[in-house]
Amino acid sequence: MLYLGGNLISFIPPELANLRCLRYLVLCDNCIQSIPPQLYRLHSLLSLSLHNNLLTFLPREILSLVHLQELSLRGNPLVVRFIKDMTNEPPSLLELAGRTIKSRNLPYPVSDLPRDLCCYLDSASKCPNPKCAGVYFDSRVRHIKFVDFCGKFRLPLMQYLCSPQCTSSPCSSNPQSDAESEDESSVPADRLQKVLLG
Repeated sequence: MLYLGGNLISFIPPELANLRCLRYLVLCDNCIQSIPPQLYRLHSLLSLSLHNNLLTFLPREILSLVHLQELSLRGNPLVVRFIKDMTNEPPSLLELAGRTIKSRNLPYPVSDLPRDLCCYLDSASKCPNPKCAGVYFDSRVRHIKFVDFCGKFRLPLMQYLCSPQCTSSPCSSNPQSDAESEDESSVPADRLQKVLLG
């Protein structure tokens, strides 16, 4: 057990994920605004106490905590806050060219391009929207997706998409899109036994 509650912590170091045998992690009553996605490596974790913090979303990697039985989230602003104030900067010319090269599977041999450019092209991330074959580099759209836990709670998870169009109706034609169904069906109903929101 690691108890770090009530310490005014605002940042969780990703190195915490190196404690692979950790079963109980208490981070309640702090000033934490985000959870590092690396925590998915805590495969032995049974209980995660995050209540009374400043969380507005959870990383989608939290779905990988297969032994998690209790997740305490009460006292966090985990309500419908879709980050309307975020401004989407237009992608750079480098980003647009890189997306074109990757989406068309064009070869880019090291002998033809500078090494830095090849490394940049290799760093492309695939858009998680199953109806999109796009990629992104630096320019991405943050999107909050609500995923069903235990059939009772819908928790906001952060995901990055390649463009604002991936959040609109063409890629998600109904309120319960294929992407949501895929996430929900991959979570066994008995996996999270307690999700404490209130």
